[in-house]
Amino acid sequence: MKKRNNILKVLIISISALALSACTSPKTNTNALPDTVTPAENVSGVNGSSDDTNSSNEGSASAGETSADDASPSDNTTDVSTNDEADASASAATSTTVYRDPISPQEPVKDGYLNLVFLGDEQFLTGASEGNTIPDLMANRFDYVEVYNLAIKDTMGAIPRSQTSTDLSAYTEPGFTAMAHVLAGDIKISSFGDKVSQSAIDACSKVNVKTVDYYVIGYGYHDYYNGVEAKNESNPEDEHSLYGAIVTGIKILQEVSPNAQFIICSPYYCRFFDDEGNDIGDAFSVTKGLTTLAVYANETMLAAEGSTNALKLPAISGTLFDLNGHTYSQYLESDCLTMNIKGRRIYSDALARVIKYHLGFIGEEEANKTITIADYN
Repeated sequence: MKKRNNILKVLIISISALALSACTSPKTNTNALPDTVTPAENVSGVNGSSDDTNSSNEGSASAGETSADDASPSDNTTDVSTNDEADASASAATSTTVYRDPISPQEPVKDGYLNLVFLGDEQFLTGASEGNTIPDLMANRFDYVEVYNLAIKDTMGAIPRSQTSTDLSAYTEPGFTAMAHVLAGDIKISSFGDKVSQSAIDACSKVNVKTVDYYVIGYGYHDYYNGVEAKNESNPEDEHSLYGAIVTGIKILQEVSPNAQFIICSPYYCRFFDDEGNDIGDAFSVTKGLTTLAVYANETMLAAEGSTNALKLPAISGTLFDLNGHTYSQYLESDCLTMNIKGRRIYSDALARVIKYHLGFIGEEEANKTITIADYN
């Protein structure tokens, strides 16, 4: 009996110790998993343009309404997300931040999201009312993509001759270098008044320059049309020339987006008519005072070669897609200057291939294969 009592005492002591240990041991913090990568939702959208399009209905989506979150920044706010604001927002939202693996080892900003900023003239605005601009269509070419359309109608890459200084206060036209200064936080986009659309202002307010992967730059037609210099040989970085404005603007943006790549898009092939509707020639033969559009297009490609982290889309060459003197009526509207929806789709596919090749998704042969409009008929 005494032996049984001793055994019972030992069992009671052991059970008590286990219960005490269970009550006092710390619980595992399941919220503290810094090495966990959570897959994000498959998100894509266009800022500064309708984001209602989809790959199966690119030509029929209507422009979305502007929400309260898309309102124009007031004079007391900055036009672009600053580094401090971005860091503060990231810190405040740590518990809800969704992390992704990089899209590829070559992703410029390895956050798993593809951020594209478009800067150029109306070639990136055509189709806005239907929601199928080239930036709109690019939102359908990738997963996890955000597109910011800062294109402005009738703008040049170069600064006008009337601007005799490059002091920040001297910029009155929203050309390329001026918009580069806006994104760098040097100039307020509101200073250009009604020369800039509300959609561009809204898009600009959403850009975080630290996370931009690719700037897509498309200028040259209005430089040609207004007769500014294609290049100043004695001063290659002269902003009064198209070449100089491109290389200078890229340098300004590289200060705030050091990891970004720059895709320089040349003007594309077009034809010209006189007031009576007579065909007077094309981009390789008609001048507007100085030289042909083809020369300006070539200078944009040379500017890309003269810049670091710059890629090329030689739209006028006919090598990436077959827009030329034989096919232009299939690519262009009746004015023979503006790309139709089929042309914009082909242009978007060519641009997407430039990015896919840089990311390592496709090889050189596929990247350089000419897209033919016959494939889209």
